[in-house]
Amino acid sequence: MSEETKNKVISKINEIKSNIENFIAEVNLTELKASLNTLVKDAQQDLNNKVQVDLENLKKKLQKERNDIEKKAKKFLDGHRKELSALQAKLDQLIKKNAKLKTKSKAKSTTAKAPTAPATKKSVKKKVAKSIPPKAGFTPKSAAKKSTTKKPTARNK
Repeated sequence: MSEETKNKVISKINEIKSNIENFIAEVNLTELKASLNTLVKDAQQDLNNKVQVDLENLKKKLQKERNDIEKKAKKFLDGHRKELSALQAKLDQLIKKNAKLKTKSKAKSTTAKAPTAPATKKSVKKKVAKSIPPKAGFTPKSAAKKSTTKKPTARNK
């Protein structure tokens, strides 16, 4: 590079340096920090407000769902209570009817006992299978024993 280009580059760098120093001197850093802090606080407040609104909406929605579920559950329970009370009434009627029948049957049995015929018992006899004599030349398996011899193994030697 030549001497002339070096001087031009150095002069440009010095010019940029002086521009930066002038800019920093003009701008007060404390003001910049303060404005940045206020900007962050405002953004935080806006965010908190939006979150609060969303939270309120969510609470309302959940409360509405809760009320709907409670209404449905109450309706369901009321229906089953009615059904149970109807079944209980029927059961009570049947119990009373059964009690009346028992008292009537007891009264009939004590007043008019008809002579009953003695019950006949059926006798059950055990059937025994007849034993058939074996045919000639035939022996049952249990009687015919095979004679087997063991082969010596390596351990027995």
